[in-house]
Amino acid sequence: MIAQGWPVLSILFICSLISIAVMWDRWRAFRRAKKAMPGFLKQIAARLERLTGAEERERAAQNEIMRIAAPLENRLAILGTIASTAPFIGLFGTVIGIIRSFRAVSLSMSGGHAVVANGIAEALIATAIGLGVAIPAYAAYNYFNRRLQVFEQDLSLAAGDLIYKTR
Repeated sequence: MIAQGWPVLSILFICSLISIAVMWDRWRAFRRAKKAMPGFLKQIAARLERLTGAEERERAAQNEIMRIAAPLENRLAILGTIASTAPFIGLFGTVIGIIRSFRAVSLSMSGGHAVVANGIAEALIATAIGLGVAIPAYAAYNYFNRRLQVFEQDLSLAAGDLIYKTR
C-alpha cells in the first residue's frame, strides 16, 4: 500500500523533514536569544543614550526591538505553510487511492471487498500521514509565534524601564 502511494507519501516525508529541521533551528534560535537578552538590553541602552526626547527614545527602542526580533521570525512561515498544506497533500493521496479503488473494481468486474479495500487503505494512510505532518507543524508554528510575542514584550517592558529611568 505504501509503495503504491509513494508519490504523495514522499512529498509528505519531505515536508516532515523540513518541518523537523525548522523546529530544531527555531528552538535553538530562541534559546540563544533568551541567553542574549542582557546584551540586547545593553544594545538598546546604548542606542538610547544619544537621544533626549521621550518620544524619540520610544521610537528608537521600538526600532531596535524590531531589528533584534526579526531574525527570530525567520522560517516560521515554512511551518505555517506545511501545517496548512500537508492535510491537502494527504487528501490528494486519498483521492488517488479512491480512484485506484474504483479503477480496480472496473477492471476486475467483480467489485469484491478485497479489490476496494486496498485502495481505501492507501487513501486512509495518506490522510493520516498528512495530518501527522500538519499537526506538529501547526503546534510548533503557534508555539514559536507565541515565544516571539513574549520575547518582544519582554524587550519592550525592559526598554520602557530604560526610556523613563535614564531620563
